[in-house]
Amino acid sequence: MVEHSGIASADALGRNLVDVFTGRIDRRVMMAIREAIDFGLAALMSHALHPSPFPLHGYRNAGDRLKQSVTISPIAGQDGGRWCLIQISDVTALVKREQLLRSQTRQLSEKLKTLTQAQEQLRRNELRFRELARQAPVGIFETDLFGRIVFANERWQHMVGHMWDHNRVDAWYDVVAVEDRESVIAQWKDTSAAGGRFQSEFRCSNRNSMRKFWVSVDAMPVRNEDGQTIGYIATAIDIHEAKETSLRNAQQATFDSLTGLYNRTPFNERLERAVETSGGRHSFALMFIDLDRFKEVNDTHGHEAGDLVLAAIARRLRRLLRVDDTVARFGGDEFVLLLADFRDERDLSRVTAKIERAVSQPINIGTCHVELGCSVGYAIYPRDGADPSSLMRRADARMYAIKQGRRQGDDDAPHEHRSAAGGTPAIVR
Repeated sequence: MVEHSGIASADALGRNLVDVFTGRIDRRVMMAIREAIDFGLAALMSHALHPSPFPLHGYRNAGDRLKQSVTISPIAGQDGGRWCLIQISDVTALVKREQLLRSQTRQLSEKLKTLTQAQEQLRRNELRFRELARQAPVGIFETDLFGRIVFANERWQHMVGHMWDHNRVDAWYDVVAVEDRESVIAQWKDTSAAGGRFQSEFRCSNRNSMRKFWVSVDAMPVRNEDGQTIGYIATAIDIHEAKETSLRNAQQATFDSLTGLYNRTPFNERLERAVETSGGRHSFALMFIDLDRFKEVNDTHGHEAGDLVLAAIARRLRRLLRVDDTVARFGGDEFVLLLADFRDERDLSRVTAKIERAVSQPINIGTCHVELGCSVGYAIYPRDGADPSSLMRRADARMYAIKQGRRQGDDDAPHEHRSAAGGTPAIVR
């Protein structure tokens, strides 16, 4: 008591209790002492009801009062007087242990409650996910990190005509069409190795109907608590009609529907790219080709015959070109060539001669054969122009001058020779 009250034992002897302790004593202690002396009643003051009846403090923190359990026992003196024995037990550590135990019990109870709620929520979420997946209008499948199917909804299985047996190892990309499979697998392996998002459009094969169709697959990584990718959840949308329409539109925007050659837009892009890459250091040639007497074919034999002629001319021009050269139809009976590997004008003369010979060969239009000619103009980069517009104007002007010269020659030539040099196309039965 001396250590906790701050008063020496010698100083406490013979003094009143209230004078010994520096601090207020619980009044219930004084009442219990009075009852022990006056009536001989013992008292037990539990720390639960009376945590700090005496102003006793801890060793290191004087402001922290000790938790106490106090027993007051009456003692009868020889002279008939009454005394009382006061026993004070320090139960601070016990109280703290009890408080800690209660706190831990409360925390454990809360954690168990939270875990139970989480498990129930997880169960509900799983049921909800499976029901949503079952009713989803898109294919949904889940894979491990190696692409093996661990779940597939009915829509995806119906799309690909394959029911997954989870006891057998099946990769999701087994249903990708053969022509796209290699590139899809390579993209999937690269993406999954990096733990990123997989997005791609490709063709799949339905194993029942053997129908090939376009799908758009978007797969997001599933990560564990450490942030490591352990699998993927993917959605697959049938985009076949939209993709086919897009491809047709792209085809129409890029290629001439009649001849299969490039149209104006992609040819102009290639010409611009040729100017940019050459940078004035390398030469190339642009050639304009206009068919002679083509109008008479349409007027005499009809537009279907004219279409046959244009398709035949396109095939012949394509056969003349090298890999790096480009040919396009600009409309009507006009064709343009881009010669990438150009040395001098002697090359142009040889190419022009080949073009004229190819065009002048008889063309079968069904009922007969017709023979045409052509006028060819050219422009050389960078000599005749440093930009696409200048080159086109120069080549077109030369082609027009050649055509005008031939027309003038036709007007001066005897009438019986017009079929060979101009005028009505020659007909070979």
